Amino acid sequence: MPQTRQLAAIMFTDIVGYTALMGEDEQRAFQILTKNRKLQKPIIENHGGRWIKEIGDGILASFTTVSDAVYAAQEMQEKCNQLDEFSLRIGIHQGEIVLDGEDVFGDAVNVASRIQAIAPVGGIAVSETVHHNITNKPGVRTRFIKTERLKNVREPVKIFEVLTDIASTKISGKKSPFLTKSTKVQRKQVVIAGIVILLIALGYFIYSSSKPNEKNLSEKSIAVLPFVNMSNDKDQEYFSDGLSEELLNLLAKTPGLKVIGRTSSFYFKGKNEDLRVIGNKLGAAYLLEGSVRRSGKTLRITAKLINASDGTPLWNETYDREEEDVFKVQDDVAAAVVRELKLKLAPPTQGSTTSNIEAYNLVLQGNYFFDRLDSANVVKSIELYKKAIELDPDYDKAWAVLARSYSRLAWFNFMDQNEGYEMARQASMKAIQINPNSADGLRALGDVKQYHDFNWPGAESDFKRALEIEPGNAEVMSIYSVWHQIQADYKKSLSLSSEVLSRDPLRPLYYIIHGSILSFSGRYEEAIDMNKKVLEINPAAQRGHGIIGRYYLLMAKPEEAVKAIMKEPWDHFREYNMCLYYHAAGKKKDADEALKNFINKYNRDWAYYIATIYAFRNEKDNAIQWLQTALNRKDTYLVYVKGDPLLKNIKADPRYLAILRRMNLE
Repeated sequence: MPQTRQLAAIMFTDIVGYTALMGEDEQRAFQILTKNRKLQKPIIENHGGRWIKEIGDGILASFTTVSDAVYAAQEMQEKCNQLDEFSLRIGIHQGEIVLDGEDVFGDAVNVASRIQAIAPVGGIAVSETVHHNITNKPGVRTRFIKTERLKNVREPVKIFEVLTDIASTKISGKKSPFLTKSTKVQRKQVVIAGIVILLIALGYFIYSSSKPNEKNLSEKSIAVLPFVNMSNDKDQEYFSDGLSEELLNLLAKTPGLKVIGRTSSFYFKGKNEDLRVIGNKLGAAYLLEGSVRRSGKTLRITAKLINASDGTPLWNETYDREEEDVFKVQDDVAAAVVRELKLKLAPPTQGSTTSNIEAYNLVLQGNYFFDRLDSANVVKSIELYKKAIELDPDYDKAWAVLARSYSRLAWFNFMDQNEGYEMARQASMKAIQINPNSADGLRALGDVKQYHDFNWPGAESDFKRALEIEPGNAEVMSIYSVWHQIQADYKKSLSLSSEVLSRDPLRPLYYIIHGSILSFSGRYEEAIDMNKKVLEINPAAQRGHGIIGRYYLLMAKPEEAVKAIMKEPWDHFREYNMCLYYHAAGKKKDADEALKNFINKYNRDWAYYIATIYAFRNEKDNAIQWLQTALNRKDTYLVYVKGDPLLKNIKADPRYLAILRRMNLE
């Protein structure tokens, strides 16, 4: 089997003190080895990982994404702690690996193994590359440990610890295969105290050695930073995140106030960043931060409004309330912010469309899982949203986010598109029936009309109405910018997309969309720059490398293209772009073989993609045939048929023009 290269997250695990135990009690050592194997293997598989091999008492595994690897590592340590028979050290690094049959090797494997060796007992150590990709992930906190020169690694590597309740707070060479319960309790208390101190520090102004570059900031602009979970139970993270998002949504409804989007604001979660730097990067004149401590049915919520230019607190308040009063606290905080910013109109008086606190909690939990993006977690979000609806059938927000989840499953072909979009339609219509002013419901219904029904007037009507209700909603602006792209109105599309980037400047998806619009306009260099920005924000982002490669192909630069395409972590997208590359490079045999394999693997779900490959190869009959197939299946990606530069070879074909007419795009 030939060697292949790919980007992967590599995990090494090791049983602490196993060698010493082997010398003392061989039978016991083998029992622990078996238990470790039974513990880790299903966790690796459940998180989409690949069990590669055992190396003594260690295990080597690979994952497509660093978040999958870290979530798997967290679950391993939790299960190991519950088992209470041995301890693990885990190291994770992301980089290029070489696949040779069933084995892997490369610098990434070496770095991961070295990091594992210095991980804390019961803990997880990761490289800087991994750290950058997980700092805004739900349920993940990290702290910098040290810069280490690793054996056989040329450059020093910054090491970070993924904080867990069971990890030792020191990186130590001292090994102890068993931890007493009292020792574990002490360590847990120390770690919790350390986390609390670290998170509280985020609320204070930190002077940096140099003044950040100034941006032109809107005077009335604000970013709601993720509120810190101060509860002892880390599973309450969803609640503090949800409270932050609810406040953001409340403030976004205030006329005259520019509110930075959630993704960008949450980018700084767990980062001890200078508040002036955060304000500058987000383009926000003001920052709202705070913390939540939840104990039983009682809440302590603190909130602080800060002038981002100099870190000066303008207002702060602490609320000690019962859990069911959380909606009133949201209203009070939003009203105080609006008052301090001297805006004329107050926000709406109710922060939630339910009075059922349990249903509200279930929606927040669902949002937490939805944000993880993969199919299993989106399905989990649907389960939670349905439970919320059972408790309060008139909770319009629950219906709207349920529709959003079904649309995501359909868009990514995680379920049958026709079934997924129909369920999204029913849920979004229910949300609007309950509350005609549900911007979330209107956006979700417009999404179905745009990407499934090809009902352009209906989709535009829903998007416009949603923006009337929430003029600053970046998600609605973004999807409306795509609506204009579909109609080939690139001037309006770019204008809206630029506004979206100003409101949510650290969300990779919005740069991908902006780059796509530029590419439809023939501005490939600028489109490449947009996707380079994607990779600056998240070096492991799916599609970024592949899209850059495709734009280079459209510029007739196959040598540059393949360098980017080979770095693409998403298998499907890399294989798709390699089909284009082989043709552009004149490698007919490879091009034919790659296309054959792509069709065999993806013909059911990616008809439009196959059509674009044939069009790029100037095989018009096959391209038209696959476009017809895509139209018959209502393939979501067919919405790009009018302006897609990959289809330029067939745009004069009468059959292509007939497809545009059938889609009301001509």
